[in-house]
Amino acid sequence: MTEVKNKHGGARTGAGRKTKYEKTVVTRVPEKYHDVIAALIRHLDECELVDKNYNDAVSAPVFLRSLKDKPQQVTFTVSAIKKND
Repeated sequence: MTEVKNKHGGARTGAGRKTKYEKTVVTRVPEKYHDVIAALIRHLDECELVDKNYNDAVSAPVFLRSLKDKPQQVTFTVSAIKKND
């Protein structure tokens, strides 16, 4: 009896989830900071159109505990860079 090879599966060029960003990198961060990093990325995505015609965009506060377990609050601010003409 001849063995039939399955033609499904395996690595394929161009397969896999696509990213909306140009390039990405894998970085290890403490698990405690995962939500804060995700909040920063969301805030940057929401503020991508901030320019000299818009006010600064301040995020909602994100609460976390430091590596020494101290409570902290973090906010992110995005503002346009004003060019000297």
